[in-house]
Amino acid sequence: MAKPRIFDLPETKGAFQLKGIVTGTEKDGFYKEMKTQTHKDMRMINFGIEYAPGKTLYVNMLGLEQENVYFSKKAEKKGEKSDTVKIPWADRFSYKREGYRLIGKNIGVKKKIDSDGKTVNDKKIMTEFDACKEVKENLKDGASVFVKGRLDYSSFEDDNGNKKVSVKLIPDQISLCGNVNFDDDKFKQQNDFNQVIVFTGIEKEKDDNDKETGRFAVSAKIVTYKTIEDAEFIIVNPKLAGTFRKKIKPYDAVKVNGQIITSVSTETVEDDDEWGEPDAMEKVKEPSKREFIITGADKESIDRELYAMEKIEKAISKIAKSQKAGSDFGEGSDDDWGNISDMGNDDDVPWS
Repeated sequence: MAKPRIFDLPETKGAFQLKGIVTGTEKDGFYKEMKTQTHKDMRMINFGIEYAPGKTLYVNMLGLEQENVYFSKKAEKKGEKSDTVKIPWADRFSYKREGYRLIGKNIGVKKKIDSDGKTVNDKKIMTEFDACKEVKENLKDGASVFVKGRLDYSSFEDDNGNKKVSVKLIPDQISLCGNVNFDDDKFKQQNDFNQVIVFTGIEKEKDDNDKETGRFAVSAKIVTYKTIEDAEFIIVNPKLAGTFRKKIKPYDAVKVNGQIITSVSTETVEDDDEWGEPDAMEKVKEPSKREFIITGADKESIDRELYAMEKIEKAISKIAKSQKAGSDFGEGSDDDWGNISDMGNDDDVPWS
């Protein structure tokens, strides 16, 4: 079970959905098995999804051997609570009780023939630990998939002592889907996200030469279960940026939505030697850059009290004290808000 939280602010949750072509399953880092410091088995997967020609986003999943798993049954009547039961880890495959489903990941990465003779996804609900192996054994480069899940924020210090924020895309559903063909006129790009943010400011974006790019940088706080992280988002639409400036104040919470994009910075170089005319080639200047582009916000979601500055600062202080103690003891639309996305399941791969 997770340790009790040291502050009581609700998490600002985020979600994503991707549709594209699988890549990276042939690489060494696709699947790993290892032991934790407490000698529990652990599995990890990391693979890419090409959502547009030459544009790839990576998803990650980590699963640990646990003492128990949980099965849940939906409430039969409105207003009633669902029923949840705890089952020993060893019984997770054999436990059968009408109406109860494992709380886990929705995985459908191989095909089967159903009772009507149709070829369908072999849908399974699995723990993260088992899902990692199911994906490893069945998902191949070139497969078309639909993936949806949550955004996971954390931070770390680099080799120079600078704080870096990491945002991982953690799948809750991985499903084979109809063939993704970028050349098809009907192809619709899906690389969407939504996120509740605690807004802290917006300013014009500048490049490395201190020149304005024409875009706008939104700074925000993200409240996770354990920490409060800094995050940056981008707005391209000047009208939407103006709305943020006029109608959202620092420490207001608001739900935003948009697209996750990747880009690679390149430069043209000429290879001129004694063998004749130079060959003009593109050289990658730096690793691919991932950005969260805000295209809309839900004005009905604005909360001006829940994450007030004093509440955020109090929580940050508690986190800092806890981390210091751990270190000391050696513990390891057409309106100006843009269009609102509901991040629903892809029609091609509904999950019951």
